[in-house]
Parts: sequence; structure tokens; C-alpha cells
Amino acid sequence: MRVTIVSFVRGRSDYADAEAEFSRRLSAHTRVEQETIKSWSDETTLPARLDRAHVIGLCIDGKTFDSEGLSRHLGKLQQQGKSHLVFVIGAADGMPAAVDRQLQERWSLSSLTFSHGLARLLLLEVLYRSFDLLHGGGRYHK
Repeated sequence: MRVTIVSFVRGRSDYADAEAEFSRRLSAHTRVEQETIKSWSDETTLPARLDRAHVIGLCIDGKTFDSEGLSRHLGKLQQQGKSHLVFVIGAADGMPAAVDRQLQERWSLSSLTFSHGLARLLLLEVLYRSFDLLHGGGRYHK
């Protein structure tokens, strides 16, 4: 499986070391890529090279999971042949309208709003936890 995280302008982040660590850990289960879009408007769409991917928007009003539920859901996506997952973190004003229409799922990390750096870090951590559970690691609390 391949995971791409798309976010709006990736500026300097205080979480860069932690992001690198979770990307390294996650690499045992999947390839992780990050894509930055520097200028978004409501007409902006995801790059064409991501067209065949399963696109998931991180949205405050999205579906929430517990760790085991997310692990099971990722397993189902794999069983359905979804080999490339794209996670989109919206801009400060929310998800651009054209990108919102491209979403196949809407997930929520929390009802709180986070900076892009923190949202990327949280996403990497929950994905690592979920893939670890999915592959029988079970090192984390459930």
C-alpha cells in the first residue's frame, strides 16, 4: 500500500523530527509520500497523478474511529484493492470546493482544529498505530 498526505503550504514545523520518526516507523507497512500544494482556491483540484487513488479528506465533520476500528477499516480498504490512499488536509478556510468533490471518504481526527504540522503528525501516528494493529504488532493500547 502507498499513502500520500496532501496539505496546504508546508511551512517550517516544530514537529518535523516526530513526523520523520513516524514516517520511518510507518515505512515498515507502507510507503509514505507528502505532497504540498502552495496555492489553493475553490477551483483547485488534486494533481492528476492522484486520480486513481482512494481520496480521504480530514474534516472536522468526518467519520471518527477508535484505533481498532480504524485498523479494521484500513484492512477492508486493502481487501477492496485500494492500494493508494491519499489523505487531504484542507487549508485554513477548510477544504477547497473542487477537492471536496473529489473526496471518497471524510474522516475526522478530532472536532478540534490543528495546524498542518500537528495534523500531519497525528495522522502519521494513527496510521502507524492502525497498521501495527492490522499486522499483529499490538504494541499500543487499544
